[in-house]
Amino acid sequence: MPNTSLTIVCLPHGTPTDQLATTAATCLAATPLTSLGSAGHFIVNTRFRRRSLLQPWKDTAAGGPVRLLNLDVMRAAARRTYWYRWHIWNQVVDRTRPAQPYWTFLERHRADPAKYPLAKAQQHYLAQPRIANMLTYNALPNRLTDLPTSHLEAFQTGAHGYAHFGWLCAVPGNSLLCLDGTYLATASDQYATRMVYLAEANRRITALHNRDILVALCTR
Repeated sequence: MPNTSLTIVCLPHGTPTDQLATTAATCLAATPLTSLGSAGHFIVNTRFRRRSLLQPWKDTAAGGPVRLLNLDVMRAAARRTYWYRWHIWNQVVDRTRPAQPYWTFLERHRADPAKYPLAKAQQHYLAQPRIANMLTYNALPNRLTDLPTSHLEAFQTGAHGYAHFGWLCAVPGNSLLCLDGTYLATASDQYATRMVYLAEANRRITALHNRDILVALCTR
């Protein structure tokens, strides 16, 4: 489904389980987003007390009390996945020069659209050998993983930097609606901006009481 994202909604403890999805969607009305339904985002901490979880299925759920969600396992798994992906990326882009992210070309276009049209910005971005190598790899039907070009800056921080990036991305999704109603989201694709969001989102999630609730929604 095009233009969709993952939003995590924080709800206070005591919210009835059978109302988690509707309550989260109602809270979302105060943001620019629209709920498309719940998403099985979380790894669950136990096979018991599943009646307290939203849409439990095998070892996942779309939400529930923090104490029943294994956020540490989610973060560790993401870190391993990103570590593995970085090493594949490093082989794919071997001997290519560091590339500039697309937003740098887009900013140049916006500064002077007449002299630097959007088509030229896109052409210059795609002409970079490192980007071309990534796109070529992503076109392979038997590839081991995707190499998101939107992760370019994170890839270029190195193996440990990219693995830490994965750890930070594991839980918060693309946006977070906090317990106090604060709406957090990444303002742009710039790595520095993403890190501001991820740092604050993870801080807010870590500060929750273990009986507070997280709900994952697919949004647009």
